[in-house]
Amino acid sequence: MQQLYEVLLSNKNKIYYQTKFEQFDRRGPGLKASWNWPAFFVGGVWALYRKMYGWFFILLGVVFVSNVLEKAGVPGLSAVVIIIPWIAFAIFANSLYQNNLKKKIAEAKITIEDENKLIEYLQYKGGVHTWVIWVFGGIPVIGILAAILIPMLAGK
Repeated sequence: MQQLYEVLLSNKNKIYYQTKFEQFDRRGPGLKASWNWPAFFVGGVWALYRKMYGWFFILLGVVFVSNVLEKAGVPGLSAVVIIIPWIAFAIFANSLYQNNLKKKIAEAKITIEDENKLIEYLQYKGGVHTWVIWVFGGIPVIGILAAILIPMLAGK
């Protein structure tokens, strides 16, 4: 299984995840708690970067529900609705990521028997979305620059 994890993982933090997954595998089945700072700071963006689309949309939904509650005048409940899932996601993100990779491996093994083709397919399905860094990192930078430059240029 470790070899297939290695195929699915990008070079970015490969050793970190391999070590984490080995620890999780020794502890048996089920979700394992471990802290993931990137998942805490950027939540769903981390999930999208790691090709965990379902978790991206779940966290997007949590943010949406929290905003609806805020607009409805229930700020305390709004805060609880966003804080608890956000922290829980950061605690279980590594384990959720491992489960996501295990699912990809299991699904591929059902239809692909040849090991070379399996590895080739998993290389295609694995890795990360590098465009996520550019989109979610670039948009705030563009917004900040616009907020600075537009008033400067409008004042002339």
